[in-house]
Amino acid sequence: MELLISDVLNTLITLLIAMISHTLPAMLTFTAVFMGLRKFTGGYHANSHLSCMLTLIVVMLIFSYGICNVSEKYAWMISIGFVVVSIPVIFNLAPVPHPNKPVSEEKGAKLKKRSRILVLLLSMLALLLIIFRLNKISLYVSSGIFLSALAAVMGSHLNRGDNS
Repeated sequence: MELLISDVLNTLITLLIAMISHTLPAMLTFTAVFMGLRKFTGGYHANSHLSCMLTLIVVMLIFSYGICNVSEKYAWMISIGFVVVSIPVIFNLAPVPHPNKPVSEEKGAKLKKRSRILVLLLSMLALLLIIFRLNKISLYVSSGIFLSALAAVMGSHLNRGDNS
């Protein structure tokens, strides 16, 4: 029940920030890519529901007021940068387990394969969007990829031995 309440609150917070910042389509794209990829990559988990919510708020504010306001002129460059940085990170680290949610070798191998396939497919999508001059949408997709890679890096360093 606690997890359900937390998920509902986090969803409402995300939607509220998106509506206030007028970034709902961008936020939905970003969140779908991030959550879809993170399901296979694993990564950082906050120690409490409150710190998770605060992290979510900071990330969504950075996205909605930072990334969404990047000039169309520079969006494609940042998008390519995010993809170039993220692919090797995900290939090398994913899946990143959490001490409270161990992963068997067999499941880990499946998650690794799926995370690699998905990051490549999403990266190709980001590049195709650039080719079709949809630079901002490409940036939203690549931002979700980048955040998944960042969560993997943070998780690989911060989740070790964390028993919370």
